Amino acid sequence: MRTYILIYIAFLAIAGSFGFSAAFAIAGDVAIIVNPENRAEDLSYRELVKIFKKEKEYWKNGAKIYLVLQESGSMEKELVLNKIYKMNNMELKKFWLRKMFKGEIPSFPKTLGSNEGAKRFVSRVPNAIGFIDSGFLDDTVKALKVNGKMPSDNGYILSEDKEGAK
Repeated sequence: MRTYILIYIAFLAIAGSFGFSAAFAIAGDVAIIVNPENRAEDLSYRELVKIFKKEKEYWKNGAKIYLVLQESGSMEKELVLNKIYKMNNMELKKFWLRKMFKGEIPSFPKTLGSNEGAKRFVSRVPNAIGFIDSGFLDDTVKALKVNGKMPSDNGYILSEDKEGAK
């Protein structure tokens, strides 16, 4: 974790010297993101789990929810696996295969390779939901509160620290 923070600080310093700016957020927070046009503002932890397990498939306005995940191996995906799915990557693959075999879903959720890819996709698809490192948040997507808390708030459920643990 310490190495991650040092690398992040170095990145900010280098980016700043080239005229780029980056939003600062506490390292280790994963933001749940939707398109800015989405009217959702706050999800309960239970709703979030249902959406990510495809047990809840429609937004309140009736639009079908389009779930977007990230590829395995990222810190963000690991945190989502632990805090939302409470599974490892292999268990999640089996979970999706079971749902497909039972006819509950037609295919695996869309999977993208990076925070930028997930953010770009969600910014273009009005009913999409995904997750990114909160350091990548900008005005192209909207971060949702989870149980009334935003990334970097004490007790935020999708934080790497123990306070957010459920």
